[in-house]
Amino acid sequence: MDKKSLKYFEKTLQKRLEEITSNINLRNNNLMELNTINPKDESDIVSANLQGELDFLMIQKHKLELQDIIHSFEKIKNKTYGICEMCDDEIDIERLKIKPHAKYCINCRELHEKSKTKGEK
Repeated sequence: MDKKSLKYFEKTLQKRLEEITSNINLRNNNLMELNTINPKDESDIVSANLQGELDFLMIQKHKLELQDIIHSFEKIKNKTYGICEMCDDEIDIERLKIKPHAKYCINCRELHEKSKTKGEK
């Protein structure tokens, strides 16, 4: 991958890292606020519980993406960014534009998803 493309993806990853960190902080603050309120009726309790569960699940999802982004920064440092972790082929630039922290090329991603699905059965 050329230096210009690498800089582009590094900036894109940094921007996403900041967005995710901000979102995690916001949702953590929401959870802390939910713990301090004292809902009066049953519908408020249900609503607060659902909001808390949603915030918790989104935090978990964002933490996984955060790990992938940090891994991508390590790959940039090691000069392996944009290389599929399964087949060692280059990941298509268009795929990286959509998901800059992609670990796999599209073919290997499909294989990985199929193997995950089989493992869950």
